[in-house]
Amino acid sequence: MPPPDADFSFRIVFEKGQGDPRRIFDAASELIDGFEHLDEAVAGSADAAIRPLMVLEDIEAGSIRVWLSSFLKTIDDQGLREGEWKKAIGPVLVEAKYAAISFLDKDQEAAAGGAIELRETLRILASKSDINLLGDYSPIHQGKLLAALDSFQDAKRLLGPKDKLMLESPGHKTYEVDLTKTWDPSEIIELKKNTSEKHSQGEIILTIRKPDMTGKSKWQFMRGKFPVFANIIDEKWLRKFHDRKVKGLHSGDAMRCKVGFTYVFDDKGTMIEEQIEVTKVLEIIAGSGGEQLPML
Repeated sequence: MPPPDADFSFRIVFEKGQGDPRRIFDAASELIDGFEHLDEAVAGSADAAIRPLMVLEDIEAGSIRVWLSSFLKTIDDQGLREGEWKKAIGPVLVEAKYAAISFLDKDQEAAAGGAIELRETLRILASKSDINLLGDYSPIHQGKLLAALDSFQDAKRLLGPKDKLMLESPGHKTYEVDLTKTWDPSEIIELKKNTSEKHSQGEIILTIRKPDMTGKSKWQFMRGKFPVFANIIDEKWLRKFHDRKVKGLHSGDAMRCKVGFTYVFDDKGTMIEEQIEVTKVLEIIAGSGGEQLPML
């Protein structure tokens, strides 16, 4: 039974004893970040003063099942004492999660034609809350929506081929997420003027977790204790890698590289996303000789 205040849950089913166990908790963290960004984008269409916060209601063992609810607050904290706004917008935020995840489960080409439609779908969902007395529901904040979609795709990339991810909510059928659709949302959603970017360069060392052999996805790395997803645009090195002229990579190997950082800020100056791109591979640093990393 779900906790009484829970709005929805996601469940990660994994094969015990297989793969890096950190992927399950890293994926759960990315999902929570994504749902929080999405709540902010949808609730902000109804009233810019609403600040949704994700609240952990319960974690169930076996598979990892996380029950969450959205706690709402406003700048002046008016109108929330009786929970009226939560009752009005809570179901809307749940519907928005299903809409966003199902959008990402499309092929990239089909999704590209539906990106504008997704924003309008989410705006219409926000209007169903009826909490804006003037009926003036603003367009969904593009930067926050993109940050949410990126987090969802990062979570899917972390999970293995035998893992499963399900969304569950009272009154809804269980929805199994397509983990094979991991295309980059930023390639089809162009940020508008209500966001700004700042850029910097640096040289860092990234531990390699999963290479991209298809050239259509991002590499998975660790930077300290945190997962990182990045494209490599060093064409010369990539040609050598895809031609199998780079020796087999093993768990624990690291990449010393030059990178470009892109920091995306919303119209209030809050950073909503950080993107990393590997511009030059300087060397591969051999680790302790662990298992060879999967190349597919």
